[in-house]
Formats: sequence, C-alpha cells, structure tokens
Amino acid sequence: MKMTRLEKRLVNRRRKGARNIAKIRPRLEELNRDSIRDVLELGCGIGAVSAFLAETYGLNVYATDLDPAQIEIARRMQPESARLRFRVADAARLTFADGSFDLVLSQNVFHHIPDWEAAVQEVTRVLRPGAYFIWLDLACPKLLKKLLGPLARRHGLYTFAEIKSAFVRNGLEPCYYERVAHGPFGHHHLVLQKRGGSARTPL
Repeated sequence: MKMTRLEKRLVNRRRKGARNIAKIRPRLEELNRDSIRDVLELGCGIGAVSAFLAETYGLNVYATDLDPAQIEIARRMQPESARLRFRVADAARLTFADGSFDLVLSQNVFHHIPDWEAAVQEVTRVLRPGAYFIWLDLACPKLLKKLLGPLARRHGLYTFAEIKSAFVRNGLEPCYYERVAHGPFGHHHLVLQKRGGSARTPL
C-alpha cells in the first residue's frame, strides 16, 4: 500500500532518517558484519538508512519502495552510486533471485502491506542461509485487530504473536527482541536469522 500525503510528510524528513539509523546501528554492530555484503531495504523512505550502510560499512545496498514517486525523492536526497541503488519493488512480490542478500531491513513497513504473510515468505526466499532480517514495526492486540478488521484489505493487521509465528514458520529464528513502545499498537524490534547458517540461540 502506498503512503498517504501526511505519512509521506512524516517519513520524508532528515530527522526521521537519522532516528532510523540510530535504531538500526546498535543491532548491526552486534551481528557478524564480516558475513554481510549485500543488503536489501524494504520501504526505504528518503534512503537515509541505505545510504548510511553503503557509505559507513561499504555494503552493496538495494533500497526499495512500492511507490515510484518515493523512489524519485530518495534518489534526489541520496544520489545512487556503485554501492547504492534504488528500485521500485513490492515486498510481497520481490523480483530478486533466491538467496540474493545477507541482510534485509524493514522499518515500519509491514503494517502497510495487506499481504504481509507473502512478504514474510519473500524475505525468507531472498535471504541466504544464515543471513539476517532486522524488523521494526507495529502490531496490535487481538481485540483491536478484530475491531479494525474492515481495514485489513488496505493494511497489514496482525498481532505480534501472529507475525512472529509466521517468521519462525518460514525459517527465520529470532535472536534479538525488544518491545520499544507500548499502548494500543505495540512497537516491536526483532532481529532474525535464516536457518542454515551458524547457530544462534532462539528467544
């Protein structure tokens, strides 16, 4: 689902990009960075996180968004380079080959994806064995999900238990978890690793 004008105004701020980098950086520092070379960001916003990864760590990064207009904004704010490329892409129907990436990032994107379960499958598919998925997003309690049911056709509605179960079912094992905000919509931070690489201790 494409963002509304208000959502774009909130997302397309440099301060927002800086906050997103601050959330990602500690988790990245804890990973085996020697094993990370190719990165995919879903819902890249202004491209700040992707540009940071390319410039600071020398990673090869594809920054994607469903909205072509958003990709053009990101290209203007973060010029492409040999290590940073922008592409229009649907997270539920990615066109990248199987096992293309060592790391996938997603911040506040899944609640915009009606077919979020397909997006989980696609993330798993494009990750290499042992690769990582850093996910930060909203989840809602069961009662609120039931009340908001009519919106499900335009948004991704899930409880945290449901999406965590989908991750595990598709071969992604949690290796870090933090609930970063409470309230009606909990904000959750997960780092997961695709099965088949070095052993990690599941939560």
